[in-house]
Amino acid sequence: MTVQNLFKPQSRVAIQLDNSPLWLKLDKILTNNNAVIIPIPHFFTPQQIGHIIMVAGIDTVICHSHAQDFWLELGFDFASLLSKQTVILEKNISQYPLIPAQTHKITFTSGTTSEPKGVCLSLKHLERVGQSLAEVTKQFDVKKHLCLLPLSVLLENMAAVYAAKYTDIEVITPSLAEVGLAGSSSLDVMKMVKTLQKYQPDSIILMPQMLKALVYVCENHDVQLPFLKFMAVGGAVCSKGLLSKARKLNLPVYEGYGISECGSVISLNTSEKTDGSVGHVLPHQQITLANDGEIIAKGQLFLGYLGQEENQQDSYATGDIGRFDEDNNLYIIGRKKNIIINSFGRNISPEWIEAELLALDAVMQVAIYGDAQPFLSAICISRIEKEKVYHAIDKVNKTLPDYAQVKEVIMASEAFSTQNGMLTASGKTKPQTIFNHYKEHLEKVYANS
Repeated sequence: MTVQNLFKPQSRVAIQLDNSPLWLKLDKILTNNNAVIIPIPHFFTPQQIGHIIMVAGIDTVICHSHAQDFWLELGFDFASLLSKQTVILEKNISQYPLIPAQTHKITFTSGTTSEPKGVCLSLKHLERVGQSLAEVTKQFDVKKHLCLLPLSVLLENMAAVYAAKYTDIEVITPSLAEVGLAGSSSLDVMKMVKTLQKYQPDSIILMPQMLKALVYVCENHDVQLPFLKFMAVGGAVCSKGLLSKARKLNLPVYEGYGISECGSVISLNTSEKTDGSVGHVLPHQQITLANDGEIIAKGQLFLGYLGQEENQQDSYATGDIGRFDEDNNLYIIGRKKNIIINSFGRNISPEWIEAELLALDAVMQVAIYGDAQPFLSAICISRIEKEKVYHAIDKVNKTLPDYAQVKEVIMASEAFSTQNGMLTASGKTKPQTIFNHYKEHLEKVYANS
């Protein structure tokens, strides 16, 4: 039996694999078989994966052999051996959860709560975004792209699978360990540099925190990467100061912007003269701004969310606030709602983490901080000393995915109250007021991050 015949049409297939050429091969085979592809983010907890299985109706899993026992415990059975270290497992589904028609790939957000949201995307949509990316990056004459991000992340998946389809490009897929990435936010930058020097790619995609680490190494260790032609940075807001530092080091960095509901990429800057902007909107997409500046996407949109009705709208409110300059370059000002996007591009609801910490006897009040930062900090009110608060929070951290763990604690000098402006009349915390009050403490926490 050939590999192509191992998968039934319309199967809902989860891929839980490290980056490798096999990942890309499987994606192509599953696409040809009209299967629904469900990449499993490598940093998801067992609880989050269990949620995905339930809402997506996964009937087939492709994973490394060391993960087989985990899936067997979830009710899957061994089906076949794909390679020495890769297995296929299957599960009988009596009643499949409904998903939108034409769903080709389901991408899960990093989870603003403990239950990640599944975004259903069509093949036509993803290919159209890939075609746009290929069109706007043609000027850089990229022949070799190195995957630094996990292929389970839609941003890298878009480049390696869909944009590559419309270019004469070699896609290199070393393991995440080789590129120095572990979990969702742990990076060995020297490994990353060695990998870059080994493969000498024309293009890469980085999160802002990865770029920050790379700039530091280049500044302090005389590292030069003259072979790079195009470095896209995305997933979270990147500071103009960091982009400026990269430019001085001759690093060809360009910022992009997008969301999963729009197939990962909405706009991309391709000019050194407009650092700080996320460039022009891609050819396939249309953008308007609401009266309050919220970015409204039109044109190519997702099919719907898992467990909800199909998306019948021809526009989508992104939750981001933006503006256009006179040359139609888009600038991202901030988030409309109180969602933390860390510097590795993970989305986190502070209310989720705050609720977990407030369940502790050690924590009376708390505000979580970490937007555009590599880790979360908690500003806490407690009756006990800081060391015991750390110990209590560490127990909670063990139940959270690594991107949602609290790494630093700031002991607040006074309780949050309506009198000091840190609480609303209804008793809700006012995060920005709290953060402004503890600005110096926060700056010290992240100064050497």
